[in-house]
Amino acid sequence: MIETLMQRWQLLSARERRVVIGAAALLAVVAAWLTLFEPAWQARATLQRELPQLRSQLASIDALAEEAQRLSSVPAGSDSAQARKARIERSIEASGLSPSLTQLSVNGSLFDLRFDRVSHAAWLMWLDTTTREMRLRVADVTVTREAEHGLVSVRLALEAPRAEGS
Repeated sequence: MIETLMQRWQLLSARERRVVIGAAALLAVVAAWLTLFEPAWQARATLQRELPQLRSQLASIDALAEEAQRLSSVPAGSDSAQARKARIERSIEASGLSPSLTQLSVNGSLFDLRFDRVSHAAWLMWLDTTTREMRLRVADVTVTREAEHGLVSVRLALEAPRAEGS
């Protein structure tokens, strides 16, 4: 087989040999590009596209892990009902919702709150923060829209977590 190729090579003119060598070199370059360089190039482009999203997800995971660590260090039933009530009152005052609070009472592990003519956005932000930080659960809620834009009246029952032994 090699002898046959050598005979055919000898029969080619110098110009044809240069064309065949050039075509073989071009074919070698294309094969090298397709097998060595292009996969690495594509992987690098994909990595550049995905890396910012992955870093953002990692930051979120780190923040959640930090919050979980912080929350797990506090026993679930460590606060008394009155201490939790005081913390709720402070959080309401800190968020500027005190003028709208009409009732805050405690019945066992339930906290009954009433807000009158409160900003819906501010109330939702307060509720999200308070339930996460104090590990409370929304047991019941009734939201009534007021005539003024963005204002609502709210009846809310928050439940404290039960102690692990009970």
